[in-house]
Amino acid sequence: MRRRFSAKLRGLIVVFAGAGALIGAVPAVAAAATPPTVSWAISSVDDLGIVQIGASAEAGIDGLTAHIRSYATGEEVAVVSSFSLVSGTTQNGVFNSDTRVHLDRFGSYQIDVDAVDTLGQRTSRQSVGTLSYVIQPIFSALSFDHTSINYSRRTVKVKGTVSGKWPTDGLLRPISRMPVRVGTTFEPFVDVQTSPAGRFTGEVTLDHEDNIYARFTGDSDYASAESQFQHISVQPSPTRFTVKVSPAQVKLGEPVTISGQLTWKSPDGWQPLANRRFGLLECDAPEQCPVIVDVPETDADGRFSVTSVPFATGYYQVGFAGYDENGQPDPFLAQVLSTAPVSVLQPAQFSDFTAARDESGLVVASGHLTFGNYTPVAIPAQIQYRAPGGASSWVTVANIENADWDGAGYAVSATVDQPAAGQWRAYYPGQAQQFQTAVSAKVQVAAAT
Repeated sequence: MRRRFSAKLRGLIVVFAGAGALIGAVPAVAAAATPPTVSWAISSVDDLGIVQIGASAEAGIDGLTAHIRSYATGEEVAVVSSFSLVSGTTQNGVFNSDTRVHLDRFGSYQIDVDAVDTLGQRTSRQSVGTLSYVIQPIFSALSFDHTSINYSRRTVKVKGTVSGKWPTDGLLRPISRMPVRVGTTFEPFVDVQTSPAGRFTGEVTLDHEDNIYARFTGDSDYASAESQFQHISVQPSPTRFTVKVSPAQVKLGEPVTISGQLTWKSPDGWQPLANRRFGLLECDAPEQCPVIVDVPETDADGRFSVTSVPFATGYYQVGFAGYDENGQPDPFLAQVLSTAPVSVLQPAQFSDFTAARDESGLVVASGHLTFGNYTPVAIPAQIQYRAPGGASSWVTVANIENADWDGAGYAVSATVDQPAAGQWRAYYPGQAQQFQTAVSAKVQVAAAT
């Protein structure tokens, strides 16, 4: 609610103050109140023909008068003396003039302010601010033929209308035949002219994502103004990596070849991306790629071939970050990742194995299984027997569910009732795509006596 200050109200304050003096009861706060303070004065942001003042008073602001003066001559050209509170309080608030300023010429003018509080205390302050008495441009919402660009469509058409709020009457009128700049956050930009109805059209060609806006520069009769920004995104063309590993399974220490082709979906279909650098990583788990194998480059046909020695079962990952032939980012090419699996069989071997009959004639077989840098979670093993002569097949006579570490290796041990003579060995079946199989040395055991 606006608070107005009238002569009647000021009269009542004087009457009550006089009555207080007669009975000796003037409040202490009134006697100690400091004079008004005028902090600033400007044209209202929403209407340049309205004076806006920031003022405060311990007893409350009761009246404000703005004197509008020419900066060139110092001549007073207008006086505004009716103000209403628009925010804050009368003790500390913002006040707008109830009537607009009427001047013969557009331009910038000095504002002097007189302030009076409810106790009649007065403060005058010269050149407390500036009245920008010019036409205030206002842009309508811009329209765009599209808000994203791609490889073959990079030009954006922008349309809009700019009107001006006149300080003399606050009415909107078209700003006709005036320059408007249609531009971006960085560049480029294009200068166009408004029609008699204030309409304009501009085209901006982009080579990356950006924000487009319109700007009215202004002059002695017009303030400057900008439209809202519109973000223009990029729709990159799809890219594709084909990749394979050969051979797909090797023993630790054996090399493989990673090969493939990088292509992109051009307006004419899928085409190779020549002379483009990309990353080649070796991964042993999803999103765990500790080894940078190489940063190779595709050939004239977009192909590549790299030899590497994998360290563990996992996959090779190739990644293209969307760069041009000079190694600079190309926003019109999408980033892409592609993978190809590889199996690396880790070494496993028996470091020792013995088999002999005990006093009761049973065969006691034992040995130790060792691995390289990786060890299986479960280590099953078997004790096997083959009849004399070597023509018969190996027969599993004991199963060890999980070999345990005993300091010398993963111990494999079993006692078997086999009275016949023959050969004995320990066998580890390995693990598919992870660990090699292992067979111990063969031990001949004579028949029981």
